[in-house]
Amino acid sequence: MPINAPQEYYDLEIKYSREKNLDEKKKILQQMMRVLPKHKGTDKAFAFLKRKMSLLKKEMSYSPQVHKTISIRKRWPRVCLVGYEPELILKDFNLAKVATVYYGIIRINDMKIQLLLVPNFEKYKEFVNSSEVVISKNAIADLKVFEIVTDSPDVESSIKSYGIIGVYTEKSDEAVPIMKGDTVYDIAKTLGLKTGKDGYAVVYGKNLKFQGQRVGMKYKLNDGDRVSIKA
Repeated sequence: MPINAPQEYYDLEIKYSREKNLDEKKKILQQMMRVLPKHKGTDKAFAFLKRKMSLLKKEMSYSPQVHKTISIRKRWPRVCLVGYEPELILKDFNLAKVATVYYGIIRINDMKIQLLLVPNFEKYKEFVNSSEVVISKNAIADLKVFEIVTDSPDVESSIKSYGIIGVYTEKSDEAVPIMKGDTVYDIAKTLGLKTGKDGYAVVYGKNLKFQGQRVGMKYKLNDGDRVSIKA
């Protein structure tokens, strides 16, 4: 039995097949169900549309949402860029996009830094306030974390101004980010090492009396030091 659907229904079928946005596809399916005549001949057509809707909702449940981005595991220092056009940032950094947020792990002076780009402060306060460094195009009122306001963001100089330095472990080519003034004990804690009362470290660096100097756990490390901790 023919379904005798109006031309609008067939136009919507074409529109649905071309649409990529899942929310829009859902709206089109709902509109198709409204315009499709309800009689015995359209029972199979309605069942087909309902099946499509069920599959579409399942697909939408797997799609990345902003709240999932907010729970990104923070294993490295976080730099948050606020209010910049993505084109300005993406020419220098390879960031992934989820909804209206861009993020990625970048390397600055051999250190891993988590870089986030958000369009505004109000909608993404959790991102911004959990960052070590915030670089913004316009000053953000009542911000509690370190902020640099500039039209041209410079991530490297910003983390340096904040006081993040890199220290190498015994054989690593990747630097561990720590704060200027942190001690051997602090980096041992960062690395999850248990140190006893007799713990010490052997350090190589430019600010030592000699290379391979033995130092205590309270020794303050410098940028670029290579340290071997003897727990």
